[in-house]
Parts: sequence; C-alpha cells; structure tokens
Amino acid sequence: MTDDEPSTAALMRAVAAELGLQPEDTRSHTGDFAGGQIRFAGQAAEREPSDYLLRWTPGQGWELAAEAGESALRIVAGLPGTQAPEAVADFVLTALSEHGERPVRRSDEDVPEPAQRPW
Repeated sequence: MTDDEPSTAALMRAVAAELGLQPEDTRSHTGDFAGGQIRFAGQAAEREPSDYLLRWTPGQGWELAAEAGESALRIVAGLPGTQAPEAVADFVLTALSEHGERPVRRSDEDVPEPAQRPW
C-alpha cells in the first residue's frame, strides 16, 4: 500500500458511511489475512431483514454475501479490484435493489449512545 492509499480500516469506514452505516459495523484485518468486512441487514418492506456481509480482500476485490444459517454464506455479487467507496456503495445498493432491499444496521449491533451535552 502506498501513502496515498487509504488503510483498510479507513476504506471500510468510508464504504459504511456511503451506505448509511456506522464505523462500528466494520472490521478490518492486517497480517496474513488482510482485508475487511461490513455487516449489515437488507430491509424489504414485507419481510424480516436479511443479514449480509460485504467483504474486501486486497488483490481480489469485493464480495457481497448473504448469511444462510449458522456460519454459512451465499455469495450474492462480486466487484473486482479496489474501488472508490462511492462505487462500492453503488454496487451494494444495486445488488440489494434486485432483491427489493436496502441496507440498514443489523438489530444485534450495538447502537451508540447519543452524545451528552456538557450543560
């Protein structure tokens, strides 16, 4: 990675922000397994949310996977290479819209407390 390239953590946070998600929804890894992931749900009007995982692996690109039970994932769509956060968000939004869904925070994610005013 060059000094001009964002860190994996910064990239994950930027993509999450483009999707309307929080930094707490992201995870990043360095070392032998470099990459990152964003967990979120897909909300459709008439049914329960579906759980999704957006993974990024350097040199391979992005994968959008639907959680299909205990520790099982089903790859929904892929986007090769390193892309700008806006392009990744468009990729996710397009893939979800094909299922009639939009991204929302997972109900099991911690919701940060509102900031307290000092007065």
